[in-house]
Amino acid sequence: MLKFGSLPAHWQRPLSALLILTLVFGLSFRESWQSIVDIWSRSDTFAHGYLVLPASLWLIMTRRDLYVKLRPTPSYLGITMLLACGFGWLVAEITGVLVVEQFALVGMLVCLIWSVLGTQVAGSMLFPLFFLFLMVPFGEDFVPFLMEYTASFVVFMLRLTGISVYREGLHFTLTSGNWSVIEACSGIRYLIASITLGLLYAYLNYTRYVKRLIFILASILVPILANGLRAYMIVMIGHLSDMKLATGVDHIIYGWLFFGLVMLLLFYIGSFWQDQSAGDADQTEAGEIILVSPKSHILLTGAITFIGIAMWPLAATELHARQSIKASIPAALLQNLPVEAGAAPVWSWEPLFKGVMAAEKRSVGADGQVVGIYFANFGDESQGGELINSQNTLISKDQLGWKIIDDSLRSMDWPAQPTKVEEVVITNGQQYLLVLRWYRIGQTNTANRYYAKWLQLLKRLSGDASPEVMAVLYTQTPHGDYRQARDRLQKIALACCE
Repeated sequence: MLKFGSLPAHWQRPLSALLILTLVFGLSFRESWQSIVDIWSRSDTFAHGYLVLPASLWLIMTRRDLYVKLRPTPSYLGITMLLACGFGWLVAEITGVLVVEQFALVGMLVCLIWSVLGTQVAGSMLFPLFFLFLMVPFGEDFVPFLMEYTASFVVFMLRLTGISVYREGLHFTLTSGNWSVIEACSGIRYLIASITLGLLYAYLNYTRYVKRLIFILASILVPILANGLRAYMIVMIGHLSDMKLATGVDHIIYGWLFFGLVMLLLFYIGSFWQDQSAGDADQTEAGEIILVSPKSHILLTGAITFIGIAMWPLAATELHARQSIKASIPAALLQNLPVEAGAAPVWSWEPLFKGVMAAEKRSVGADGQVVGIYFANFGDESQGGELINSQNTLISKDQLGWKIIDDSLRSMDWPAQPTKVEEVVITNGQQYLLVLRWYRIGQTNTANRYYAKWLQLLKRLSGDASPEVMAVLYTQTPHGDYRQARDRLQKIALACCE
């Protein structure tokens, strides 16, 4: 164990400054750090986050004999990057883009270490520092794509096997029973675990960057392919056993056993190209050891770093105080609706989102049919929900029996601004509903989440308090023929937002 008192003199002052600034950093951004820990606590997918910081410190400690020979020197470039990450954190915080906020937060921590210890030291521990980014619970945005891939892969393999299968969105039917691809089947847990283990394995066992890159790519691609095979295997076990096996908890057990075997195989194959000198890679990564005399301006750079840390939470507080997002539904969205009132629909589905602070629900008549209208305002997004969030799905956990069978973007020709809206078909097996959804930020309509976030940023930096609304229109439609239903919804949409 390396004790503080036994450190060389040229390390004691920089390390003391680093510990103090890190403590200030943690306290200043405690809410952002808490948001990361909260996700670790409630999601098994990201529970590995608890181990990332200890693992990074362990990697550093295993090579402490190298680092004590280096002479820490404050870096102005590191301070510049710290300010850049701080600005990124501010932008993400005021617009509610949590994953970007968390990445910027970890980036600030890395740049803080860089600022205090200097480029030579930070460069020698580059991998342990970048490994810290795995603390960020990211990857949920890939879940829909992984679910679509898994469903397509399973159906393809079933048909290749000669088994008749009927697919409807993420749901498919065999002669033996029904199956559906849910979030747990996406393989995101396998993928994140594989990437984490793959990064560690590549760093500890290879010295050449080409080998490391190849193994890391393999740790990304192999679990994606393996998850498709896992899902196909489970469906086949269920099918061949007449739905007696692989339909309950054994479903999960089979999946993790298969994933464990795949990872063992990947590590075993990777061991054939292991570099024997991997444990002595320090000199290669650190380069020539150059002893640079301590600079007298360590207190000045420490003060600048302190300001670079503390200024961003203060700026965020000021911007939040200046803005006032009105939790209301603009009257302009309602005044041009058809006078003819629609009978209350008998559908058991309606939009349901977390964190809505103001909502307007109506039923109107159009071409002799009922159209449901729902406008939602999430206010300042402080009630546990956001206007633009991947978790705002049209089918909630409380709406059992409903499922999405089609999801696409469709052009909507508003007179002032042609754009696209999200078009979704949902069903409970008896009724089919066509749903249009988009965001209205100020006077701008869009279904693009990234563009909507950009509009939110511009509004909030300027102090604009005009409402930000999610619009959802829906009506019943025959299965497979959505033309008339689409015309009805577009007619109402134009009346609302022209």
